[in-house]
Amino acid sequence: MSAVVLAVLVVLATFGLASLALAGLLALVWRLAAGRRAAASLDLLSLRLLPAAGAALLALAVALPAFLSYEPPREDEVAGPWLWVLAAFAAACLAHGIWRGARACRAARALLGRCGPAATGDSPHGHWLHRAEHGEPLAAVIGAWRPRVLVSESVRAACSPEEFTGVLAHEAAHVASGDNLKLLLLTSAPDALAWTPLGAELLERWRNAAEREADQRATGADRERRLALASALIKVARLQRGPGKPRAALGMPVAADDVAGRVRGLLAPPAGAVRPAIALALALSALLLPLLAVPRYALLHELIEQLVALGR
Repeated sequence: MSAVVLAVLVVLATFGLASLALAGLLALVWRLAAGRRAAASLDLLSLRLLPAAGAALLALAVALPAFLSYEPPREDEVAGPWLWVLAAFAAACLAHGIWRGARACRAARALLGRCGPAATGDSPHGHWLHRAEHGEPLAAVIGAWRPRVLVSESVRAACSPEEFTGVLAHEAAHVASGDNLKLLLLTSAPDALAWTPLGAELLERWRNAAEREADQRATGADRERRLALASALIKVARLQRGPGKPRAALGMPVAADDVAGRVRGLLAPPAGAVRPAIALALALSALLLPLLAVPRYALLHELIEQLVALGR
């Protein structure tokens, strides 16, 4: 087996093994403690991406340098069956993640393609506004790379000018924070959590947190704006046909996630923002881990050799 093929297999197998281990650790921590407390959307994003992002870091910035530093030049090494199994698992996760992301992007483009021409004078927030003349009532940011605010005529007609301004400010907050691009990352995360209830739960919790944060950015402490947005949420939610209606692809609809809880939050005095502590801790760990691994490359190479020979 060539050294290049073996290195690719080592990277893929390390990614597969690390993503499984991190997913299991995340599931344990989430059930014991993390799932019971309020968290910032950035923390929930970091937790959901931890298995894939952490595994990629370990494979590319730790295992690969250690392997290349100590692996002797030879062409006769044979990979064991477990290395192939883990590499195949990693390849399947990566392929499925790419497929999910591409499918969501195609659906978003198709939805925008069915809308009317873009108008530029109706939003005070400087973003494009597409009006859907047909279809379900909708007020949402659609798309990831070039997100567009999509508002149906029925939503505009149901809202007062103040309420409609609140809806647009809420969607503009999603655009400013890049929530749709984050949603694409969550949708296409290449790990085993994508096939589990925990993956869906983390995505749902992230959406709820992102909606609350967009509400806060759109209204601040202004009581009139908070009341107007709360009223708009109720009106838009009533236009929907039912709670089981699927969300728009790569979309952040204004009234699809925990409307009752968000209305109560808008009617209450403004609360302090939840600080993203988990994301900061994970970012610092990601910076330190490759540096701390350098003195241990010899030990890591021995572990990699055991993985290569496992089952042989």
